[in-house]
Amino acid sequence: MSEASRAGRGRAAPVPDGFYEPPPVVEFPEDGEAPVVRFTGEDGRERVFRFEELPLPGLHRDFAHALGVRIGPGGGRRTQRAASSQWQTIKRLLLLLDGLVEPPRRVEELRVRHLERYLMSRRQTCGEMSARRNLQDLLRIVRVLPGQDRLDGAVADYAGQPGHGVDAQQAARPGYSDREFQAIMAAARSDVAEIRDRIMAGERLLGRFLAGDDSLTVAEREQGARLEAMAATGRVQVDYPGLAVGEYPAACYAQARQLFVVDPDLAPLLIYAAGLSGRNPETLKELPAEHRLLEERAVAVTLTKRRRGKASSRTTVHWSVDEEWELRTMGGFYLLLHRMMGRSRAFSGTGSVWSIWAGNGRGGVLNAATGGHIGPFDAELARKLKLGAWAERHGLVGDDGKPLQMMVTRIKKTVEVRTAKQVGGHLPSARLTNTADTFFTHYLRDDPFVTEWAADVLTEAITDAENNARAVVVRLGGGSVAAVPERVREQAAAGELDTLASACTDIEHSPGGGRCRQSFLTCFGCPNALVMERHLPALLSLAEALREDLQRREVEQWTAPVRGDLADPHPRHPAPLQPGPARRSPGGRASPDARPPGRAEGVVMTHAAEVPAQRAAVPEDAPVLGTRPLRAEVRLEETSRYGDDV
Repeated sequence: MSEASRAGRGRAAPVPDGFYEPPPVVEFPEDGEAPVVRFTGEDGRERVFRFEELPLPGLHRDFAHALGVRIGPGGGRRTQRAASSQWQTIKRLLLLLDGLVEPPRRVEELRVRHLERYLMSRRQTCGEMSARRNLQDLLRIVRVLPGQDRLDGAVADYAGQPGHGVDAQQAARPGYSDREFQAIMAAARSDVAEIRDRIMAGERLLGRFLAGDDSLTVAEREQGARLEAMAATGRVQVDYPGLAVGEYPAACYAQARQLFVVDPDLAPLLIYAAGLSGRNPETLKELPAEHRLLEERAVAVTLTKRRRGKASSRTTVHWSVDEEWELRTMGGFYLLLHRMMGRSRAFSGTGSVWSIWAGNGRGGVLNAATGGHIGPFDAELARKLKLGAWAERHGLVGDDGKPLQMMVTRIKKTVEVRTAKQVGGHLPSARLTNTADTFFTHYLRDDPFVTEWAADVLTEAITDAENNARAVVVRLGGGSVAAVPERVREQAAAGELDTLASACTDIEHSPGGGRCRQSFLTCFGCPNALVMERHLPALLSLAEALREDLQRREVEQWTAPVRGDLADPHPRHPAPLQPGPARRSPGGRASPDARPPGRAEGVVMTHAAEVPAQRAAVPEDAPVLGTRPLRAEVRLEETSRYGDDV
């Protein structure tokens, strides 16, 4: 290999010297032994899958080839956890087939009923979603078996049919409610503070011992000596005399806890990191120890998210740092993790920020070279954290009154939802780690807490819009609403100044001089007109009536008077028109010699309050405008305010 060991900006990637041929993913021994599949993931983790552990040797070669395709360099499963899942799928299938009375010995004998039996067996041990997801993984493996023409036609068709797996849009588990999330974070914060204070106390005692503090008691000096040996060698020092054999592990843990983070500490630390950062557990488990501190105000860390693909699996984030309140910001908490696990990291040699002492029992044998110190997520990410036991120990209860089911993925979803609420649901601003489409589809769309919040927001918005609409007062014709006296506005609000579809602030003094005698259409260009919320029904009725009248006339005939009224807000008519109904053709349209609409002799604009109380009888089938019926001999275009309505 070339001297450059790491790739980076300004450095060349490491390349092999001379000709290079990658090792085969699948090894087929020449002696006929079972094949072996070797996996090396993009995260550096390795795994060897040996088919000699499985029954039905006649199927080994074909399924080993398919496994190599799925987890090899060109496959879709490039992490150790994903590769192990593919192996478990094949293992479960072969064990199931081996239990049949007549199991298939070759892939040519594989039938659809065998695949359906696999689905039924998975339903017995897991939920419907998990069972269908397992079947989906199996069908992907079947589709890459070598020699597809050897498969039974029904099997090939079944494997290619859609609908066997899990719908990508199907609802997943929602996040936690605000009360649940606050309870989780409070419990995790108390544990993190206890871990920090415990290790700081051990460091202070060690420092006093190394400084030769004469005020130390005999017990403190003995403890200081043990801490000095632990800091130098990484191995836990316990005073075994006087302890029963069964008490050794607890004594080792108690001693290791003075300077190191131990396995039970991982649950609250990871939960608190997820609550502060909103990152998924896989990304948090691969937090690197390498970082850059920017002017003591922020820390830059390169994160890894394998599911984004190799090209965009890494991104650099900048977390703010608050030295006084290190548990309030993710940057401060990251530096706290780095500091608390620094001693252990020096012995384990891990590049991750996570490093713990795990030297009890079998761990002491497996990790003897490092004094029991390991990177807990170096070998595999799927380390058991016993989150359920942690939640039970703190007495966490869900909104349904049942024990809270603790999942780090739900914490991430909760943080995403809370962020979306804080920015008012604006997806480009709310999303932390995903695209806007993914963020909505998988985090917001089916979350009941988001639905409830959105319903409250919409209700509040609609109420505000309605209240604002009711408070709107429009002064037509370019007039100023502020210039209208308060008493006139009160009269208009009470309906005392109503005309047809608005209120008139000064009917006696029209812009053209004298009492207004114009068509009601001129109100929409008159500065005396005032439109309030109470006029909206009349305006809608007027618009509908005008539309209906347009349907019964030629466009030019209908628009001629309307254009005149709207073009000149205060038209004057030299001579009154003769009253009387217009003549209509049998087809319903006005005849050419019909009187132009909009004018009638003696038409006078009148306030509603001035209309006589006694009115003529109105036929039941009379047309209605703005909830007021018209006289039979008065057409729509002849009306001028409510004075001529009935």
